[in-house]
Amino acid sequence: MRVSMHNLYANNLQSLQNSTVDIARLNEMMATASSILRPSDDPIGAVKVMGNERDMAATEQYLKNTESLSASFGRAETYMSSMVELQNRMREITVSASNGSLSTEDRQAYAAELEELLESFADVLNAKDDGGNYLFSGNKTDTAPIGKDAAGNYVYQGDNSHREVQTSSSSWMTANSTAADFIFSNGSADILNQTQDFIAALEDPALAPGDTAFAQASGDMLASLDDTLTSIGAAITDMGGKQNTLSLVQGSHEERVLFNKEVIGETEGLDYAQASAEFNLKLTTLKVTQQTFVQVSQLTLFNHI
Repeated sequence: MRVSMHNLYANNLQSLQNSTVDIARLNEMMATASSILRPSDDPIGAVKVMGNERDMAATEQYLKNTESLSASFGRAETYMSSMVELQNRMREITVSASNGSLSTEDRQAYAAELEELLESFADVLNAKDDGGNYLFSGNKTDTAPIGKDAAGNYVYQGDNSHREVQTSSSSWMTANSTAADFIFSNGSADILNQTQDFIAALEDPALAPGDTAFAQASGDMLASLDDTLTSIGAAITDMGGKQNTLSLVQGSHEERVLFNKEVIGETEGLDYAQASAEFNLKLTTLKVTQQTFVQVSQLTLFNHI
């Protein structure tokens, strides 16, 4: 009789503990909206979820990279468009200043405007991004790309490095253009120093349209403008093509992230109706077990006398 009572007591206690664990597990499932709380719940499903989560994390990082690149290209393109506008006005002045009917004062007025345009042009080349990094300095992002040497000549202070950004598991994209690429790599003199030379010609009262030296300065200025506009135009076109590519890549990444979310949801998603029904059943079972346990724990031999 003693062994039988002990077994009955132990069985009820075990049943009580099992029901409590089951209820806690179901409660956690409903709280997390997941049917897989630990790998042992569904080993195959858990591995599948982890694989999709890894793929989604990598894809989301590529998506961030492409979004950052797109913003960077958009910013650089805006500044380059400003350079084109400044150079268009420089060209107008260069052509107009070559008119032989202009007075010395007229040419000096054009020289003053060119000086302002030149300073604005240099400022645009020294533009920064939102993080305070120079856009056109290569990898020397903490150094202004355009400066002046001891002789007052404009010089490039950055490097020729190009940053590569990963946009997918197998693709990389060049992220930056340098001032060296589109200002200091042309066949003619760079537009900055060439503009200084033309300003000097305009300010020289001994020079006037028709003079060989003035014609040379004007011709060199126009040649430099042509080369620089061609270089900047090519850079803008290149960025436009990259923007189109990034748009397609972003769409692909967004679809991949959505697909992974759907697979994860289908694999570990909780059927609330089924979980709720099971929870209520387990709760009822627990109540019955508790009542039975109380009765069993009060039984002794004296109850049978």
